[in-house]
Amino acid sequence: MKETLKPMLEDWLLALCWGMDALSRPTLQRLTEPYEAWEHRRRFNNQLHYLARQGLMQRERRAEKLVYRLTESGRLAALGGRDPEPRWGRNWDGKWRMILFDLPTGRQTVRQQLLRWLRRHGFGYLQNSVWIHTDPLTDLAKALDDFRDDVESLTIMDAQCCAGYSNAAIVRGAWDFDEINKRYAAYLDSFGRRLPRFAGQQGGFVHASQWLRSERVAWEHAFSLDPLLPRVLWPRGYQGEAAWQLRRRILPAFAAQMTAHSAT
Repeated sequence: MKETLKPMLEDWLLALCWGMDALSRPTLQRLTEPYEAWEHRRRFNNQLHYLARQGLMQRERRAEKLVYRLTESGRLAALGGRDPEPRWGRNWDGKWRMILFDLPTGRQTVRQQLLRWLRRHGFGYLQNSVWIHTDPLTDLAKALDDFRDDVESLTIMDAQCCAGYSNAAIVRGAWDFDEINKRYAAYLDSFGRRLPRFAGQQGGFVHASQWLRSERVAWEHAFSLDPLLPRVLWPRGYQGEAAWQLRRRILPAFAAQMTAHSAT
């Protein structure tokens, strides 16, 4: 669902997500008043209706007021499609799930589709035709049913490291954590300084819009590459948690600043 949203709608969804969480789900009118000046009042209602039609928000009428709330799908879309904390905190059974394939030359289109599917689901790249994952593939494997009886083209196996081989080496080889950490470090450097003050400043809402979009783009640049491995498999120097904790601080502060301005 998230891939179909326009950037402006993603910005709105992000602001609403953190604003509602930070302010105990206030009424939409109070939360979004500054954004109406920012994005124009008439367009705003259309955007909310669109998000509701997509199942990302739900509407409730209370005391003659219309209140919008994020659905779980909307919350995950605002977070980038995945919630990192439960992903990091999940248990790992010590088994690697491996997909091995050798598709015939005439099936290049299928091969490219498979590679995109593997990357989209967080698989690590060990060798040209060997990809791994930490989690059971019960649900994901359904997407590969066409290959179930064609083991010479593709098969799925559970595996563990033999004595003398390490899971840490597997992680280093399968995912580019140097690049992942570089992107997270750039996010920390860009947004780890004091949150700018937008409310009450000339052009404040325009600057707030630009800041919110740049934050989202920078976060997704790193987050989209991160497989969100269980904590036990984190490589040394992993920057994902530090970047996430920063995001948890600055976005509610941003929403609170905008909401406080709307009440004045």
